[in-house]
This record gives sequence, structure tokens and C-alpha cells, in this order.
Amino acid sequence: MDAGNADLEIFIMDIAGIDYSEQEEIKINMSGKVYIIGAGPGAADLLTVRAANILRSAQVVLHDDLVSREVLDLVPSAANTINVGKRCGNHSTSQEQIHALMISHAQKGSTVVRLKSGDPAIFGRLGEEIDALRESQIAFEVVPGITAAHAGAAAASFTLTDRRSASALVLLTAHHCANGSRALFDPAKTTYAVYMPGPDYGKTAHQLLAMGLDEDTPCALISQVSSSQQQVRFLELSQLHAVTGVPAPALLIVGEVTRRKELAELDLPSLMTASQDFSPQTSLRNLVNG
Repeated sequence: MDAGNADLEIFIMDIAGIDYSEQEEIKINMSGKVYIIGAGPGAADLLTVRAANILRSAQVVLHDDLVSREVLDLVPSAANTINVGKRCGNHSTSQEQIHALMISHAQKGSTVVRLKSGDPAIFGRLGEEIDALRESQIAFEVVPGITAAHAGAAAASFTLTDRRSASALVLLTAHHCANGSRALFDPAKTTYAVYMPGPDYGKTAHQLLAMGLDEDTPCALISQVSSSQQQVRFLELSQLHAVTGVPAPALLIVGEVTRRKELAELDLPSLMTASQDFSPQTSLRNLVNG
């Protein structure tokens, strides 16, 4: 190598900022990336275009148990797909094992997708997984998804906030309803979206009543939102104790926004039959394939 070429090589190394004597730095720079993606409530055409495009290039997919089959069908057949889901306390994979899987596959240079139902930032243990990735110096990106509260309200044809009757929205899980004995907002003007409200709906109702809600507060119980098995039931808090056999996942939306059930019930048939003339999966594939 002549002096000119040697100087050029040194210059390139300097501007790249790479110290080739540090093998650990090279290992980090060669690592893959983890995409934490919200899969939405179930329907594949409710994925964001970005989420669908990333799924198409995934090499490893670690998915929750509640991610729908039609969303998983978008994953390349060559990808290593692993179910790490948790459902009703049945944890097939511990949170620590999930962290280890994300990190180990990324360190091998793979494009890793951590696929979560709904939106990763809402009751999805996103904070714990981000902390683990940061600690291991793994590059990551969060891709949001449609959460069950938004999809459920849309499916049942009512709003989550209304300047006439609902000026606040509270997202909570039934497991944490008992943490406070009174509501943080005026119960009469607040919409509560309760994730995982079952299977003991009577207990959930009791906890909500203890927070200051009235027995005649209207609510909507929405099961398997956006799927062909979607069910929507309008009732009052006092009637929840009699509810049984609701297929999971379910969402309970409580508040005055659900009282206009007559109008919502008129809208439901057209919403439920729309999928007969429209294939979400085919449409989405056409979109992401250009």
C-alpha cells in the first residue's frame, strides 16, 4: 500500500469513529434491531402500514398469545415465529425469558419483531422491555397500534369523549380497579375503559361502584373486537354480576357515551356484515406490496 492509500484508509477510519482494537464495539455495531409493534385488536387491516411493512421483513417474531391469526399470516414463512404469550395468568414464557430472546436474536444480527396485541404502550409491559434492550445496548423502535378502547368504541358506534357528557377518559385494568376507593374524575363525566374485566364481572362492577360510579351507569361489553366473532352487549353496572361465558379478550367501556345504545344497535348489523364483501388480509397485502 502506498502512502496515499494508507492516508486515505486512516482518514476513513477516523471519520467512521470506529476503534478496531475494541472488538466489543464491533459486536454492538453489528447487532440487529428490535421492533416492538402493536398488532391492534385483531383485524389485519387495522395494522399501520409501517407495522405491516416491518412484519414483511422480519426474521424473528416473538408474539403475544392474543395476536390474531390473520395478523400472523403476514409474517414471512421463513421467519422464526415464537409464541411467548400470556393469557389469564397462564404464562408460557416468563418476562425475563422474553427479554433474553429479544436480546440474543438481535445480537446475532436479526431483525426482531416483538408483536403485541393492541398498543404496546398500554398494559403491554413496554417499559420493562425497553429497559432490557437499553441495558444491552440493542437498537429498538416502537411502532404503535390501535388499542382495544379505540377499536371497541368504533365497533359499537359510540365516542369515548363527548363535550356534552364525557370530558375525561380513564384506561385501567380490572386487576387495578381496587387500588383507589374513589374516582380521580367526576364519575358522571368520565369514560372508563376497563381492560381484562372478566371473568368475574360482578367483582369488576363492585370495584367500579366503590370508585363512585352509580349502579345505573351505562356500559358496553365488547368481546373479540374487530374479529368475525365480535360481540357487543349494552347494559348497566348493576347487571354485570349476571354476565358469564364472554369469550376473551373482552373490554368494558363504562360511561354516558354508551347510553345511546339504540343508535348504536342500528349501526351494528352493517358493521358486522361489512367483512363479507371485503377481505382485510387481501387488501392489506395489496397495500404493502404496492
